[in-house]
Amino acid sequence: MSHHRSRKFSVRLKELLPILAVVLTVGAIAALTVLAPRLNDSRQASAEASSSPSTEPTDPGPSASASTLSEPLPKFKTLDAPPAIDKAPKKPKIDPCAVPRELTVMTFNIKGGRVSPGELGGIASVIRASGADVVLLQEVDQNRRRSGNVDQPAIIASHLGMQSVFGANDYITDRGGYGTAILSRFPITESGNTHLPNRDGKEQRGVLRANIIVEGQRLVVFNTHLDHTSDSLRQAQIGAVMSKVNAYDGAKLLGGDLNAGDGSGVLGTALATLSDAGAALGASHDGGGRVDYLLPNSWLSAGDGNVTPTGLSDHHAVSIDFAMRGAADC
Repeated sequence: MSHHRSRKFSVRLKELLPILAVVLTVGAIAALTVLAPRLNDSRQASAEASSSPSTEPTDPGPSASASTLSEPLPKFKTLDAPPAIDKAPKKPKIDPCAVPRELTVMTFNIKGGRVSPGELGGIASVIRASGADVVLLQEVDQNRRRSGNVDQPAIIASHLGMQSVFGANDYITDRGGYGTAILSRFPITESGNTHLPNRDGKEQRGVLRANIIVEGQRLVVFNTHLDHTSDSLRQAQIGAVMSKVNAYDGAKLLGGDLNAGDGSGVLGTALATLSDAGAALGASHDGGGRVDYLLPNSWLSAGDGNVTPTGLSDHHAVSIDFAMRGAADC
């Protein structure tokens, strides 16, 4: 009888085991759900307590000094405000009757720009010795490898305390080019460069213009360098140059290397409205002949002039003194 009951109890126990397992699993999950947040809070509080400085005084040990412990934290340095930016200078006032209006103008072809940076000081010395106030340069480099990657007109101008403008006719690289420049000790208020007619395989040429205020009066200066291989191309180019020159009223002057001699059609086209200020000066090139000109209109009267061989170029420096008249009613 007892054996039968024991067997019956064993059968019931086996039937209850799955139910008991489910009850224990549910209880364990519930316990974890309640206790886990508390455990995390306890751990976080413990970590914060260990990482934050104690509010209780501690013994710094024998190596720490009282001055070190009491030293205040460094403060940020107060920076002074930047100086105020000066206003841009006003453009010179044009006064047609202001005097004096005397100036010296030079034209100088500087040998294809193939001079070392050190020789630019020599070119500046030639200009300084002439007393030139306005300078027309041809065959000028700007940031080209062959001439030392320098800004030639800016360097020459800096030697002389002048302003400079550059007209690139051949863009050798995206950093600079080759062309003409105008330097002036008088203010340059505006400038522009125009490319001239050209043909395939020919060097691009241009005419550079600068509006210069000379003792209160505007003088428009044009600087050009015409083709040296074709007379018909030079004729087309001088025609384009004169259309620019004739578009301006008042005092104006065209100069540069025309690559044309006395009696040429190129010079004749220019002299239709301008005059030849250096007709009596003679050859301006090592090979003989005259190719470098200063051609003013009737607002300027020419005085003394000089042709100066320099050894820095195959062209000579040509300089002429001018007096610029005022308006007719002055």
